[in-house]
Amino acid sequence: MGFVAGAYLIGYNSKVCGQSAEGIMFERQLFKRLITGDWMGQAPQDAIYLGMDLTSMVTFIEADAAAMADIIKPYNGAATTLTNAVVGVMDRQHAVVKSLVLTSLLTGTVINANGGTGATSVNPLTRTLPRSILAENYPVRELFGTQLRDVPIKFRHYPTPHVQSTGVGGGEFGTET
Repeated sequence: MGFVAGAYLIGYNSKVCGQSAEGIMFERQLFKRLITGDWMGQAPQDAIYLGMDLTSMVTFIEADAAAMADIIKPYNGAATTLTNAVVGVMDRQHAVVKSLVLTSLLTGTVINANGGTGATSVNPLTRTLPRSILAENYPVRELFGTQLRDVPIKFRHYPTPHVQSTGVGGGEFGTET
């Protein structure tokens, strides 16, 4: 067993997001329709896969970084945070989703089970999620005070659908290298 650690530069809409408090955490959730029946009561007998949800959470500690306005005001553009945008805009159809890119800042060091170390490259070196936006129903909090203004953010990532002649196909949320 080995442990891998390494910092990542986070960019949004081709702009630097600044430092994060503890990196970025990705969360995947699978959707399934459970199959139950009178044979086993309410005990699931099987399930039908219905897709996946991908979100990520990060706390930025440089609230004045270039990308912050794009992140916290996805529908307002250059307007202030106190302006409500036009209602009814769809994320993917109106190009308010932007690319979130993580780039490794260093190669990691693996510490194996017996305490030895060995150089390795951080995996992945980059992760690109081209359709990302501030998650729905997520409150953006900005501290106005004498403490560090940290900005916790939750991103929703949309997949790029695969075109298939057989109907509904899969999709990719992004790429890794």
